Amino acid sequence: MAPMVRVSTLPMRLLALRQGCDIAYSEELIDVKLSSTKRVVNEKLNTIDYISKDRAVVYRTCEQDRNNVLQLGTASSVSALKAAQHVVNDICAIDINMGCPKFFSVQGGMGSALLSKPETIKDILTTLIRNLPVPVTCKIRLLKTDQETIDLLKIIESTGVSAIGVHMREIPERPKDPAHWDRLATILANSSYSVPIIANGDIYTHQDIDNVLNQTKANSVMIARGAIRNVSVFSKDKSLKSFHQIIQDYIQIAYEKDNLFPNTKYVVNQILNENDETKTEKARQTSVVKSMKDLCTIWEMTNQYEQFLNPPTIPILMENQEENDQTKSEESSSTTTKKHTIDETIQENIKTKEPSIKRFKSKEEDQEPPLPSIS
Repeated sequence: MAPMVRVSTLPMRLLALRQGCDIAYSEELIDVKLSSTKRVVNEKLNTIDYISKDRAVVYRTCEQDRNNVLQLGTASSVSALKAAQHVVNDICAIDINMGCPKFFSVQGGMGSALLSKPETIKDILTTLIRNLPVPVTCKIRLLKTDQETIDLLKIIESTGVSAIGVHMREIPERPKDPAHWDRLATILANSSYSVPIIANGDIYTHQDIDNVLNQTKANSVMIARGAIRNVSVFSKDKSLKSFHQIIQDYIQIAYEKDNLFPNTKYVVNQILNENDETKTEKARQTSVVKSMKDLCTIWEMTNQYEQFLNPPTIPILMENQEENDQTKSEESSSTTTKKHTIDETIQENIKTKEPSIKRFKSKEEDQEPPLPSIS
């Protein structure tokens, strides 16, 4: 799944991964802002949170989000490395944004502004690759000519990146403009690369995935708006869920991971927009909803939400107190033997079951009480 502003937060990444996506990119995070956060182990949510000085969650991940590529907005190798080293134990790769044409990105020399600065590109990528233990990738746009794009791809390849994403539009072009599959096909027909090339642009269906790979000869695809329209486009069996079910699945993950309500509402509205469902009564209600509870009501999830907030408790009833006392006495007499056995079992599990990723090998200073709900 492609990096998308305000969409590629934790709930959408988890939903995409559950639907069969291999790698889910985060939204673009600015290097300086990310570097200034504090890493917090949120035991209540079983997440790792990067918290800003004003206590906002800048980035949240978890064990199920292990295939997360963090996309970094940067214009400097120094600030890029500082930010990447800050989060490196909680991600599977770093991607440098070289394709975003929006003002907030290019004004600081980031995003597509980098495409005209090949020496800066080389400096950022080589610095990260030299100093990080995880793969480094980048995402670019097509330049004005095929030869210019080929030359840039060769420069990037020479740095040792693990993959290059290519948004098949030029810098001035927007989503309403058709992606140039034909241009990427020509570029890859006239040059070869030792790193995977990932095609991005106007990929909405399983048939689109097959078509773009066949036409361009790219190694893989990166899906953006197609994932918003229906994230089950990633399913391996090529089956699609209804957008209604997708919205319900998304909302459930959002409240389970305490996602900010404004962000949750925004993503649901984006799903409706991509499905041309903005004029329905549910869409009208969603556009003005003020709380997660009311959003769940609109999408017929009240019972699930209430059960999540108030999980049922199962009382343990003792029919015979004397039998209970006797049991406690017997347990007490064998405490030493059992404790020894249990301790051995725990130690054996620790030896044989290391965490699958580094994120849960937390430093002592990272351990803090969980933050209160911020929804």
